[in-house]
Amino acid sequence: MKISYQWLQTYFAKKLPEAERLAERLAFSFAEVEGVEKRGDDWVLDVKVLPDRACYALSHCGVAREVAALLDWKIKEKGELSPRTSRGVRTLSVRVEDKKACPRYRARIIENVSVDISPAWLCARLEAIGERSINNIVDATNFTMFDIGQPLHAFDADKVTGGIVVRRAKKGEALLTLDGKELVLEPNALVIADNAGVLALAGVKGGKRAEVTKETKNIILEAASFDPGVVRRASQTHGVRTESSRRFENNLSPWLAGEGSDACAALIRRFCSDARCGAVVDIFPKKQKPRSIIVNGGFIRTALGMDISDKEIRTALARLALSTHSRGKTLVVVPSPERRDIMRREDVVEEVGRMLGYDQIPEESLPVPPQEGESKRERLSEDIIRDLLVAEGFSEVFTSSFAARGEVEIEKPLAADKAFARSDLFTNFYPSLLKNYANAPLLGVDVVRQYEIGSVFTEKGERRALIMGAMSVKNSVRDIVGKLEKILGRKLVGTFCGGENVYECTI
Repeated sequence: MKISYQWLQTYFAKKLPEAERLAERLAFSFAEVEGVEKRGDDWVLDVKVLPDRACYALSHCGVAREVAALLDWKIKEKGELSPRTSRGVRTLSVRVEDKKACPRYRARIIENVSVDISPAWLCARLEAIGERSINNIVDATNFTMFDIGQPLHAFDADKVTGGIVVRRAKKGEALLTLDGKELVLEPNALVIADNAGVLALAGVKGGKRAEVTKETKNIILEAASFDPGVVRRASQTHGVRTESSRRFENNLSPWLAGEGSDACAALIRRFCSDARCGAVVDIFPKKQKPRSIIVNGGFIRTALGMDISDKEIRTALARLALSTHSRGKTLVVVPSPERRDIMRREDVVEEVGRMLGYDQIPEESLPVPPQEGESKRERLSEDIIRDLLVAEGFSEVFTSSFAARGEVEIEKPLAADKAFARSDLFTNFYPSLLKNYANAPLLGVDVVRQYEIGSVFTEKGERRALIMGAMSVKNSVRDIVGKLEKILGRKLVGTFCGGENVYECTI
């Protein structure tokens, strides 16, 4: 995330530390700063915002809050942003067909706008972070996104037929994007449409048909919340990645759509003095209640290994604008809506720790794991197996512990082909063996021999297993099974699979 130093300064009455000094402070408690570059009269900080904080920190406002916490400063009040609603502006019809994929959709018509070049200060802000100025309307939506983190989109209202519909794409539908690319939409991709067809790929890219141009007089300003998984799939499937999709993929708070909509509308009114804002249409059926995280001061002290008082804990959290109150001997922490990264008490511990300073956390040696009993015998057996197989020319491989099918389902899978914990080693091992065999000439070998030792998961529980595979030498794996049984002094219970090439057994 490119952060303009001068832009950041607008959040504070006091003068910020020098750019390089500020970058150092951020790196020690918030995020790595990969570079500080001079651009004209400004400095630009390249802040590497990691996914765990991207829900709130992909914006100047998010970084400003971190700076305020570091310096123990207050952010300047912006005052009332909501623009005045004018009478006589046409009403907007909006229908959301999939409220799970689009938990909030907020839009308003703004009439009598004048599309022109943006003010010099706005062009400078965007250019500092590498963004191109387009016109005052589009620039207002982009500025708001980089300022507070909420993506927005403006449609030419006179090019929209009927009302706005948030729905799934139909088979065969296509979209000509703003940059002139023709996208054949995947069925069930979430789209913004009107009576004539698709206007935009929701959360990813707008379409050419309702583009804002110099001739535009009336606009529809959209600020919505989209399911991160839906946006991520659409972005990857259609090969389109934008600053908008990047933010939606990181689980933005639906509450941010309200703030973004008002801030952007107020900015457009500032640029277009004769513009008239219509009433807001806000479809937000399931308003989220504030989260409350209950944590004991003793738990925080134990986790950090620091002797700190409850007052110091509350002070550290207050610097991050995290609301707290006592409930008996426990502390109730209420994160602001955009802090969707704070979900459990361990997250609260991390926030306290970084405010007090990671360098203040005492160093302790990790406990030595027990070396006796069953676990020791298991490790010894595995070491014996490894030594023999390596001596016989086998290489160890490590394949994924997840699979498309199995007996133990993952609650929140990373992908459809990783929805289960593997119930055997063969499923992922055999494709690896085939690929390595296909690349044998590149590896400079005539025979591919590989093995894997790992855990498999069934309804009966977890167990350790061994799988061996060799290709091009008949019975080479069967010979090794006999040697292993002789060294271990026991019969291996397993099966040959993949013909005579692979043997899997419990160890």
